[in-house]
Amino acid sequence: MVSGSERRARFLAVASGKGGVGKTNLAVNLGLAIAAQGKRVIVVDADIGLANADVLLGVQPRWNLGHVLSGEVTALEALTPAPGGLFLLAGASGSRHLSDLEPAERDYLVRSLQELEAYAEVVFFDAAAGISRNVIGLALACDEVLVVTAPEPTAIADGYAVVKALSREKGAGRIRLVVNMAAGAAEAERVSGRIQAVARKFLGIEVGSLGFVPLDDHVRQAVRRKKPFLLEFPEAPAADGVRSLAESLIGEEPASRTPGPGFVKRFASALHGALG
Repeated sequence: MVSGSERRARFLAVASGKGGVGKTNLAVNLGLAIAAQGKRVIVVDADIGLANADVLLGVQPRWNLGHVLSGEVTALEALTPAPGGLFLLAGASGSRHLSDLEPAERDYLVRSLQELEAYAEVVFFDAAAGISRNVIGLALACDEVLVVTAPEPTAIADGYAVVKALSREKGAGRIRLVVNMAAGAAEAERVSGRIQAVARKFLGIEVGSLGFVPLDDHVRQAVRRKKPFLLEFPEAPAADGVRSLAESLIGEEPASRTPGPGFVKRFASALHGALG
C-alpha cells in the first residue's frame, strides 16, 4: 500500500441542489468510465438516509458506511467490488448524520479514510442532495466539486444554490457544472450559461462547465434492470456522454490547491467545525 505522504488520491464530490437530477447515476457511471481507463476508483455513497448506489450497481454489500462509523470495519475493509472494476463504499440508509458522531467515532472515521486516500487514485463522494452543513463540509474537503443540474427551472435554481453555498466558504476547490438529461449541447450550454452568468454577477466567481449527459431512455431501462447504463448499454448516447466527461477529467491536470493538508485533514476539520 502506498502511503498518503507519497501519493494523494483525487477526491471529487458529486453534489446537487435537489433530488431527481441523476446525481448518483452520474457518480456511479462516471466512476466506471474512469475505472475503464485503468484507474483505481472508489465511489463512496455518502447520501446517508437515501443510499442507493448499491442498487444501481446491482450489488449487495456485506458492509457499508454505517459499519465503518460504528468501528466494526475500516473503510478499506468495507469496500465492495462492483462490476466494471469499480469499488463501492455503500451508504447506510437511516444512519446518523456525520455531525452526530462522538469524538472517538469521528477520529476512527478519519483514520479509516486515510486508507482510501492511499489505496485509490480517484474517489467520488456521492453527497446527499441539498446544502446542509454536512454536504457543504464534505464538498469543501474534496479537491473538486461537480454540481449536477438539469434543464428544469427548479434544478437550475437549486444548482445555483449549491454554488452560492460553496462560494461563501473559504478554501473551496474547483467547482464545475454537469448538465444531466439535456436535449442536446445547445440546451446544456444554455443551462450552464445561466448559472455561470448569475454566479459571475452576484457572487463574483467563475464556475466552469465539465460537460453534459444527454436525455436517454436507456438510463431508465438500466435502472430498472439494476445495472449501470455504461455497462448495460455501452453504445447509448448517455454512455458516450459519460465517457466524454471521464476523458475530460483524466486528460486534465487535477485541480491545484494551495500547498497544505490533503482531503483527510480537511475532512477532519470539517467534522470538528460541524460540531462547533
